[in-house]
Amino acid sequence: MSFLIAVYVNEGIVLAGDRRTTYTNTQKVGGETIQRIGVHTTNSTDKIFLCPNGAGIYTCGDSTLLGKPITGFIQELIRTRIGKDCRVKDMPKMIIDFFNGLPVVPNTRFVVAGYDPSGSGKQQLLYRVVVKNKSVEMIDTTNQGATWDGEILTLTRLIQNVAVKNGNGYTDLPAEDILWGYFTLQDAVDFARYAVETTIKTMHFKNVIETVGGSVDILVITPDETKWLQKEELK
Repeated sequence: MSFLIAVYVNEGIVLAGDRRTTYTNTQKVGGETIQRIGVHTTNSTDKIFLCPNGAGIYTCGDSTLLGKPITGFIQELIRTRIGKDCRVKDMPKMIIDFFNGLPVVPNTRFVVAGYDPSGSGKQQLLYRVVVKNKSVEMIDTTNQGATWDGEILTLTRLIQNVAVKNGNGYTDLPAEDILWGYFTLQDAVDFARYAVETTIKTMHFKNVIETVGGSVDILVITPDETKWLQKEELK
């Protein structure tokens, strides 16, 4: 599994995520199906991709396809279909068409982020794409905020308002909202990094399979440029 997040503010969009892939082994033994979860992991999986048109893509869900890592298929999609003049608004359909044209359609989700020309300026665009059911959701970025995917329970628990059980009832703790509307681009970077690192570290100490881990990749997209702030490179 994975944890990936997109934080969108007036200045730009930040994509961040981990690099761990966890594999499960399923075997039939004596007529029984035995599933061994998390029998193998790798911390070298690209989940965030920079496209020639300055857009960014992140992915979570099925990480293998036709017996190979899905990363290579995503790179092929970008290399063959997404040129420097490609509109961001056209990318969700390109992703759906590409993966539905393969012999097996993966249960994989994507987020597409970037800017398209609009009048004399540029329009911030953010989409969630599910290739298996061919669904596209345009995320409203009018108000600053964030969306995250994958192993979301850790972060969701941390930022939701909490009530403490008191006998047969509950007592609400004081609400402490995140001030998304005041985020600068640096705040967006800091929150994205915090969200991924906190998920990794929290899962490390809990009685769960550590499906989120490895180093953290961070991609920043603005109307003027797209750049990596953190990116694990081949050595």
